[in-house]
Amino acid sequence: MCDLVRERRHRPSCRATRRKDGRQQANSGGIPFCWPQFGPGAIQQHGFARNLDWTVAEQTDSKVVMELSENEYTMDMWPHEFQLRYTVTLKDDRLATDFSVTNTGKSMLDFTGALHTYWSCDNIDKVAIKSPAFAGATYLDKMLSPPADVKSTTDTIKIGKEVDSVYAGVSGDVVLEGAHKSPLTIKNTLGWSDTVVWSPYGNEDMGYKNFLCVESAQAATSVQLKPGEYWTGAMEVVP
Repeated sequence: MCDLVRERRHRPSCRATRRKDGRQQANSGGIPFCWPQFGPGAIQQHGFARNLDWTVAEQTDSKVVMELSENEYTMDMWPHEFQLRYTVTLKDDRLATDFSVTNTGKSMLDFTGALHTYWSCDNIDKVAIKSPAFAGATYLDKMLSPPADVKSTTDTIKIGKEVDSVYAGVSGDVVLEGAHKSPLTIKNTLGWSDTVVWSPYGNEDMGYKNFLCVESAQAATSVQLKPGEYWTGAMEVVP
């Protein structure tokens, strides 16, 4: 329905393998979580939420609710108590996701994050990513050395080189055209303030022609939560 990329099994480094410490490595496919850190920073790349086993708290024919909270592994890396609650609902005309973060500790916490969503495509050269908000938006171009802010002049992004960009303030509806016969709309309905576009264009080992990451993100600025406060990011996929 949503054309999500499954794990790219021809690339061993992307598989959900076990590391020496017994924990699972991240998949390159589906919707991995970047949390509580997007990209590089004080802790490991993209944080730890995508590497851990979540608990299934509720499940029906059309909905699953998963939870994750702090443990010894996360506290060693990031000394905060939290509860993550992720709900995925298959509706008649769309896939709905709801990602909630609650500060269950006694001190302030702050985080950045993203849904590191991998979309399949027949040929990335034919794909267009569209949003009126792209025109005039400032984006962080991480392919520059050093990374720098750039002003966008168009409402349409075409991929013809390696791309790693954070579009601050671009949210709402983002339309993916040309991936397959029909377009799909990524609807950011709550929380997620930014859009990230990533493609390892030209990297044959990663199968670059057949996938693209367009991510709902909270990356340009962090979220701060006092004890007991919560934040929710909601994203829907409409084919």
